[in-house]
Amino acid sequence: MGWFGRRIAGFLAFAIVSAVLGAYAVSRGWISGEPTLSTTSGVVILGVAFLVSLVVTTRMKRRDRERQAWEANALAWQEYYARMYPGYGRQR
Repeated sequence: MGWFGRRIAGFLAFAIVSAVLGAYAVSRGWISGEPTLSTTSGVVILGVAFLVSLVVTTRMKRRDRERQAWEANALAWQEYYARMYPGYGRQR
């Protein structure tokens, strides 16, 4: 998944986590309204949401790099066998 897809996934993770934690904080009476940086609860909620978003996008980026490395490795082995064994890959 490309850069744009990771940003969308990060935004969705941030929005969902902040909404869930914000709703929980409102139901417990810790904040009234929406989480803002002017309250301790709001800072914690937005901080946790940011960290979850960062974890999601970092994991997606790591998986994408691993997939690309596996594909490059497979291509390198195919090229190696094609050079070492000229008949490899050709069927008669």
